[in-house]
Amino acid sequence: MLFYARFWLILLLTVATGSCGAKIGHKEQDNSPMVTPISGWNGDEQDMARVPRSASEQPIGPSAQSTHATDVACDEEQLAHSRAMDDFLPALNRESELGRMENPLDEKPPSRTYLFLCELQKFLSDILPQKEGPAPQRGANAVSLDALHSLPPLSLGVSSTVSLLSGLVNSSTPTVFVFPERQQGLQTHRVEVTLDSPLLSVLRMRLDEAMAQVKQQEVGQKVIDRLQKLSELSALSPDGEDDEAVDKNRKEAQYRSILLLKALQVVLLTWEVERAQRAARADEDGSSVPSQCRLQSLTVSLRKFLLEPSTANINNCEGVCGFPLTNANNHAILLNSHIQSGQPVNRSLCCVPVDFDDLCVIELESEGTNIFFKTNVVATKCECR
Repeated sequence: MLFYARFWLILLLTVATGSCGAKIGHKEQDNSPMVTPISGWNGDEQDMARVPRSASEQPIGPSAQSTHATDVACDEEQLAHSRAMDDFLPALNRESELGRMENPLDEKPPSRTYLFLCELQKFLSDILPQKEGPAPQRGANAVSLDALHSLPPLSLGVSSTVSLLSGLVNSSTPTVFVFPERQQGLQTHRVEVTLDSPLLSVLRMRLDEAMAQVKQQEVGQKVIDRLQKLSELSALSPDGEDDEAVDKNRKEAQYRSILLLKALQVVLLTWEVERAQRAARADEDGSSVPSQCRLQSLTVSLRKFLLEPSTANINNCEGVCGFPLTNANNHAILLNSHIQSGQPVNRSLCCVPVDFDDLCVIELESEGTNIFFKTNVVATKCECR
């Protein structure tokens, strides 16, 4: 539609300019100097001189009257043409804007990766709020994700190392996703990864297992529909074709499959933490004896724009360090013996974390994907120290 509007505008300008130009050209032709022979010469064409016509020699009749009429007609036509353009150009602009909204001929359809990332963000926001465990205390300060110590970022793409790709596929490290402030920033997001056949087989297996575990839960039809879309958008094509376009699509599909696996692991880990929290509350309600040093769930808030999930379970160590010590080193055993003998000390044994997991941060940007590992975030083991 926009093409035809521009075509008619050019045609209208061409016709109007040609009409006015033709009349002006006729006027100039009538006013051209007359060629007359000079007296005393034989009148040959070589000896003829140009002298301007006198007033008496000017042509009379229609030719003479057309000069003034042409000026008036051309001025009126230019004025009418200008007014027509004043009305036509705004209409053309409105039609152009409407054409871009209704039928954007110049825009390419969104890529499968862009559609996948939009669905992934909606999937996480739909399923993660459905937590039954205790949320972080209201009013608690959220810690900026950028304030945590991190290893140097790693770029996820065709140049990614085998160790990075293998770690993403084989591990279940706690993970959070960081999406850009505007979804439009992901329209140019295109990332490819290359997995060897053994690692690709592991990815397929782990992805199928995670999908089956999520579908076993009562998550609602809306979540199941989103999960089906994500599965279709990240479907891994079979190997064996050498076409360049097919190979590019296959590499992008492998990238999307890795992101889907990590997202499903986030959901499954969240549910596992919720079950552990319910079990711990049940044990506390049914026993009056102080618990020994052990790992307890602790959820904290994180702050960064469009962070999914916006919380992290970092765990904590709670309980008493009493005799007999089953989870302590030699220093703690000797210190506890000293305390039990009644000798004064400035501190008692404490239940503290001794092993940690990193927090994997997958940051999605318009130019690509960066992987950050925030070190020593999630406590995994407690001992008395």
